[in-house]
Amino acid sequence: MISHALLRLALAGSALLSGLGAPPPSERQTLIRGARVFDGSGTPAVIEDVLIEDGRIAAIGTHLTAPPHARIVDAKGMTLIPGLHDLHTHLRAPAYDAPDDMGKAWAGYLVNGITTVDDFSVAGEMLAPIREMAAAHAPEAPHLNLAIRLGVPGGHGTEFGWGDMFTLQATTPRAAHLAMAKALPYKPDLIKVFADGWRYGRDPDLNSMNVGTLSAIVEDAHKAGLPVITHTVTLEGAKVAAAAGVDAVGHGVGDAPVDDDLIALMKAHHTAYIPTLVVYEPQQERRFVPGEYAALSPPERKRETAYQTLLKETPEPVEPYDAKRWAIMQDNIRRVKAAGIRIGIGTDSGIGGVYHGPGAIREITWLTKLGFTPAEALVAATSTSADIIGQAKDHGRIAPGMRADVVLVKGRPDEDIAALWNVAQVFVAGRAVQLEPLRKLLASDAPTPLPVHPMSGPIDTGARGDGRTDLDTLPVEGTEAGSDHSDVAFVRPDAQRLFLLATMGARAQPYAQLNLPLTKGSVQLADARGFTGVVFEARGNGDYALLFDSYALDQDAWFKTDFTVAAGARSEVRIPFTAFRSADPAAKLDLAKLRTLIVRLKGTPGGTAWLQLEKVRFY
Repeated sequence: MISHALLRLALAGSALLSGLGAPPPSERQTLIRGARVFDGSGTPAVIEDVLIEDGRIAAIGTHLTAPPHARIVDAKGMTLIPGLHDLHTHLRAPAYDAPDDMGKAWAGYLVNGITTVDDFSVAGEMLAPIREMAAAHAPEAPHLNLAIRLGVPGGHGTEFGWGDMFTLQATTPRAAHLAMAKALPYKPDLIKVFADGWRYGRDPDLNSMNVGTLSAIVEDAHKAGLPVITHTVTLEGAKVAAAAGVDAVGHGVGDAPVDDDLIALMKAHHTAYIPTLVVYEPQQERRFVPGEYAALSPPERKRETAYQTLLKETPEPVEPYDAKRWAIMQDNIRRVKAAGIRIGIGTDSGIGGVYHGPGAIREITWLTKLGFTPAEALVAATSTSADIIGQAKDHGRIAPGMRADVVLVKGRPDEDIAALWNVAQVFVAGRAVQLEPLRKLLASDAPTPLPVHPMSGPIDTGARGDGRTDLDTLPVEGTEAGSDHSDVAFVRPDAQRLFLLATMGARAQPYAQLNLPLTKGSVQLADARGFTGVVFEARGNGDYALLFDSYALDQDAWFKTDFTVAAGARSEVRIPFTAFRSADPAAKLDLAKLRTLIVRLKGTPGGTAWLQLEKVRFY
């Protein structure tokens, strides 16, 4: 792997870091003068100065003396608020049909004043490389709380074909403790559990998790000092989650009104409520105020304009089950608030048209339509959200000693929430974020540059002997999507050989695959430009395929080639890069943007397939 110093050099040329380097001495101390300070506690805003030193709030008062060489920010006429939160995001999903781009997701949050986000779209192997990049990007990255995901076999979160390592699975307390023993060494910031299998009345329900299994997960997480947030969408699912002692139920109850029994359970276990209204709001009825529309990136505005044009030409009614759920979810906000349950801000951004950054401001705005004053909505988005994830002692308020995540807004958002669309300046841990380069990045069609690792040749030859590849990456299984997907297992009879056995699912063209990450977690990029192709030794009996997961390409456009292994003795398979083809005729195989080598087994519905691999390498 490349060193931290080389990582910073690799990132220095990116649009996200354009013109930025180590902070100048003046960044060590910043005095924000004359702002209306809304401190996140709920008390009225007052005009004060705020002194920031070494990333923390050092003093608050009137007529503070500026230290020598401190940066002075004239904030007269503006409001200073704590950095906002989004407690439910999927940073690797762009919310519309486009390749993943975490750098742009980070930028979307920062330009809208969101300085802390929870990411539920990662697996354990991804945590270290993502944290490495975020540290190198600072302050041009929000504070990231990275979750490891758990669920139940056949439940939500397991149906996308990403494999058991992406969503660890358990059906009993004993299995839950085993899964947590796998999760905790990666040092996640929180645990996400897919506990509720209701599919909103539109699809067959998936499996749900029982109280005992969820309680075991909570027990282990809390011993490690980690909060637990569940995917919870039904009244009964929320009761299971609260009874198990989770820190928050995510999404919100959408099948029935919240009742007294649930309220009592949530109060008894100090369980909070994180609705994600914006992901359930019927998009046929969604309208953007001018400030929100201006906050969208050019590709997002293009998508929304096209969708609104389509609706005018072909009106699309809201399905009855969607309309019913939407009405229930709104009413449940009022019920939960009236009961005194903590409500935080989450969006499910990255999913179905919920955009990174603007989605959080829209969610905050929705609270003001459902009984919150603007000031109460800001408290929910700052100190309450920090408290829900166990971080209230560090950030979420403007107070001496707190981490200096603060946002200057033109106007008075504590009185008129629409002022949140007018972000003037953002500070992350006391450092000023350069917003214009981030806006240029969001407007660009080019992907955010990522660190690149030159390949040395061996991919998986068994040289390590510990189950990891020669590249120090962890092989993981994968399948086609669907609740009736294929199943695949792989073992190493010895250090050199990988043996795969798959039972095919019910789809017309099922498949199962082994993913060999070329960098840890397939997050950063591999450079194979010094080679001609891929070679390995194989035993099998049938047709197979080889694919490259490539950065900046949609999955449907990944480069692929088929190969056949005849029954009998082991044979060498040598495939040049020129044999790989994409379904997109305009796509180009960029050998400096590879992430994963995928070996795919094909078969018939309900059938089986197998393959043995040895000495996988670039040649």
